[in-house]
Amino acid sequence: MNNTTATPLVYLVVLNWNGYSDTHECLASLRGLAYPSYRVLVVDNASSDDSPARIAAEHPEAELLRCAKNLGIAAGYNAGIRAALQRGADYVVPMNNDLDCDPLFVSRMVATQRAWPRCGIVMPKIFYYEERDRLWSAGAYARWMPSNIVMRGRQQRDGPAFADDTEIAFAPSCCLLLTRELAERVAFDEGYFFYYDDWDFCMEARKAGYRVVYAAGARLWHKVSRSTKNSPKSLRWWKVFGQSCVRYHRKHHDLNLLRRYVAWVLLRETAKGNLRSLPTFLDGVRTALRADLSDDLGPAWRR
Repeated sequence: MNNTTATPLVYLVVLNWNGYSDTHECLASLRGLAYPSYRVLVVDNASSDDSPARIAAEHPEAELLRCAKNLGIAAGYNAGIRAALQRGADYVVPMNNDLDCDPLFVSRMVATQRAWPRCGIVMPKIFYYEERDRLWSAGAYARWMPSNIVMRGRQQRDGPAFADDTEIAFAPSCCLLLTRELAERVAFDEGYFFYYDDWDFCMEARKAGYRVVYAAGARLWHKVSRSTKNSPKSLRWWKVFGQSCVRYHRKHHDLNLLRRYVAWVLLRETAKGNLRSLPTFLDGVRTALRADLSDDLGPAWRR
């Protein structure tokens, strides 16, 4: 890696939790980036295995920041973003560890950001890891309900419809390029352990006057199963989902819309025969409705 003053400094913040194999592969792909001025920071979210030591030994090019406890994706990203800003980053790229990265993806995202006035967030074109030409996400948008957010291009083959840079409403936090200006003003809400944290982040960014843009030429491959959307979720997932959807609606919509959304989820899951998960989902909803938005629900994530 060559750090020069001719180009903005980009900090890539990779989040790790008990994931040596994926993180190792991701960091190996980052070694080949064409962008001339970048650094890598691995944020370890209190792993209980030996992945931090192995990462430090095998990737001396990456700085390792170890969190004292696992507070989730939002807090892990924030820790890395703060460290990157302290180290002089012009751009920060928070990213999952299960990514295989094209050598040009940073260069293309920076070029897109510089071409779009008031652009604060750029997302790349993200493919499935196992199906290299099939899209996982080219952004996201609200469908028939403002809080019913779906991926743009999901499970479609890449093609002309996804060939141009485009302003989008939402970007999944799998990988984002953030300007320093935005990162100093907008943080991930640590009240989300997971789910809705990225939609919330984009809403806050757009409320602050920034644009979210999809960079068609920036490519990543994400290790997510195409069957994930329809696969059984743990009861813990359903409790977190219930709490997160309430927090999102209370911040950005209203309780009437929340009632309709919860009713829709109950009908959808009943039609699927997923009655077992509904009491846990509703428990999460009730917990978040009783809480103040400033309350720390951290212990509840773990029950």
